[in-house]
Amino acid sequence: MSAVRNPALPAPRERRERRVVMGAVIVLLASALLSYGIVPAVRRWRDGQQQIETLRDRVAQLHGLVERSAALDAAANEAERRLAESPRRALHAPSASLAANTLQALLQEASEGAGLVVTRVDISPTLDSTGAAHGTVSAYGDVRGLATLLSTLTHGARVVVPSALTVQQNSALRGAPDVVQVTMTVRAPVVIEGRAQ
Repeated sequence: MSAVRNPALPAPRERRERRVVMGAVIVLLASALLSYGIVPAVRRWRDGQQQIETLRDRVAQLHGLVERSAALDAAANEAERRLAESPRRALHAPSASLAANTLQALLQEASEGAGLVVTRVDISPTLDSTGAAHGTVSAYGDVRGLATLLSTLTHGARVVVPSALTVQQNSALRGAPDVVQVTMTVRAPVVIEGRAQ
């Protein structure tokens, strides 16, 4: 006599298949939850903690600056006093355009004082990001005049730094081999007076 199977009960093989399918579904759901829920949440939490730590560091730096503000002010005032007493000073002017005019006059006077004949002086009307004025002077004269101009600019009362220098024999004066055409670009730090401290 053969065993009669109850049709309401699933066969042992079907139960096993269902368990395998349910296990696979559970693994898929767990991996989806892990990939799209838990891992992004942990990343956001970690990023938030890093931002909080960065803000704490910045706040600590600002507190340090506030605590040392008197010392920083004293150091800045001392540096300004030493600068004012030094033999070489930055250009001082109420505006960038007046600083450009001052630099233009300084280049003109230094060139003529060195015995050079100035043909052109170009000054940028604005200051660069470091607060310096830029200008270019073109002149002709002899090599001694060029040496005197360089000495005047590098050792004069105002800080003027030559940044580019072009020296060419003057083709217009073929009979005078010692005459050269000079083009010099300079940079001069500027202090704008009257700015809010």
